[in-house]
Amino acid sequence: MNIPYRTKEKWIGKFVAGKNVLDLGCVCHELDKGDRPWLHGFICKHAESVLGVDYLPDEVVKMQERGYRAICENVEEMNIGKTFDVVVAGDILEHLSNLGRFFERVQAHLKPGGLLLVTTPNPLTFVRFVRVLLKGKEGANREHTCWFTSKVLRQLAQRYGFSVAEEAYLDDIRLSYTLFPRIPTHGGVVRRTFRRFYKFSGRLLWQPAVLTNSLLCLVRPQLAETLCMAFTYEEKP
Repeated sequence: MNIPYRTKEKWIGKFVAGKNVLDLGCVCHELDKGDRPWLHGFICKHAESVLGVDYLPDEVVKMQERGYRAICENVEEMNIGKTFDVVVAGDILEHLSNLGRFFERVQAHLKPGGLLLVTTPNPLTFVRFVRVLLKGKEGANREHTCWFTSKVLRQLAQRYGFSVAEEAYLDDIRLSYTLFPRIPTHGGVVRRTFRRFYKFSGRLLWQPAVLTNSLLCLVRPQLAETLCMAFTYEEKP
C-alpha cells in the first residue's frame, strides 16, 4: 500500500542528494523565526550545490546576507544561463499566472534526463469537503490561481514534453491546523488573549476532521493534503 509521506523533506530528499539543484520559490517569509522546516535550507544541506530563485527582492537579499546562493527572478521569465540536475517547485505552481511559460523556462534549465519535482495543494481532501459542506467555500489561499489533481497536472506537463517518474502524496495537513498557532504580538494583552482563545477554539473544532483525513489517507493516499509529482524531461533531437 502506498502510504503518504509525512514531510516534503522525506520525499524530496531522495531526489536532491548529491545533485546540482535549482530551487524555485525558495524564500522563507519567516526566516528569522525558524519555527517551521524550511525546504530550501534542507536542500542546501543535502544537495551538491543549490541556487535559489524568488521574485521578492528584499527576501532574497536577506538570504544572500545569510550566505545562501539566491537570485531575484520571475520563474515564468528566468534566464539563468545554466542547467541543473533537479529543479524543485515546492508549492509554487498554484501561485503562477502563466503555467506554459513556467514549463518552458524549466525546460531551458534542466539537463537532459533531469528531474522536475512539484508539490502542490491537493483539492480532494476530506477537510476541504467538510469546509465546503459547513462554510460553503473551499478555503483557498488568496494568492492561489489554480488547483491540480494528479491527472490534470500530468496532462499539463505532457504538453511540454515531461513524463511522470513518480507520483506520491504528503499528509502534512497538521501544519495548517496546529492547535497553537502563532498570534501577532501587536495589540494589548486582552486583545492578544482573545485572539489566542479564538484561534485555539477554532482549531480544536477542526481536529476531528483533520484526524479523519489522516486516517482516510492510509486507505486512499489521494486524499492527502499535498500532491507530489516527479517529472523527467528529455530534450527532443
